[in-house]
Amino acid sequence: MGVFIKICGICSEGDLGQISALGPDALGFIQWPKSKRYIAPETVGRWETPEGVRRVGVFVSPAEAELAHAAQHARLDVLQVHRVPDNWKLDRELFRGLEIWRALNPDELYFADHGFCFDRYLLDSYDPKTIGGTGKTCDWSKARDLVRASEIPILLAGGLNPDNVAEAIASVKPWGIDVSSGVEIEPGVKDIEKVKAFISICRNP
Repeated sequence: MGVFIKICGICSEGDLGQISALGPDALGFIQWPKSKRYIAPETVGRWETPEGVRRVGVFVSPAEAELAHAAQHARLDVLQVHRVPDNWKLDRELFRGLEIWRALNPDELYFADHGFCFDRYLLDSYDPKTIGGTGKTCDWSKARDLVRASEIPILLAGGLNPDNVAEAIASVKPWGIDVSSGVEIEPGVKDIEKVKAFISICRNP
């Protein structure tokens, strides 16, 4: 199996349809209202995606009720959580059948799960004002060490684009790749040709 590919920050049904036709493994929808790429879960829920393409909701320090609402209305398969607080709790039984991914900065050299078992980790660059879509790469050297040390599969994100993704895959050897701003015309508007090139390179790095 090749590298898992997630195209994140989908903000329109038109982009979703064109990108779905290119065969990614997952599509990401930002569920954080402060993001320029925010899209309401009810809107996402009206959009159809091909069978086998995972629908990923992206959250920041979410409450359980927020996750439950979005999971139901956006018809999500995966909950991707950024900035997990120390006291974060989740009743896994309420989200049976969904994967839970935790986003981290590579500067966090250990995985503190607070007693919670995550299905995947996502390594991204850090910005105090926002999450994802910054165009900044994370530390690939640290990311490579974390990929080697972790028993849980890891996706690499942060500043990836068609020009550097082959090098990123070769250097870090992640389970998956996540891109947002690197294939955009502007925040929330995808450049379909860049998405096509990105997916092609990931399939044949």
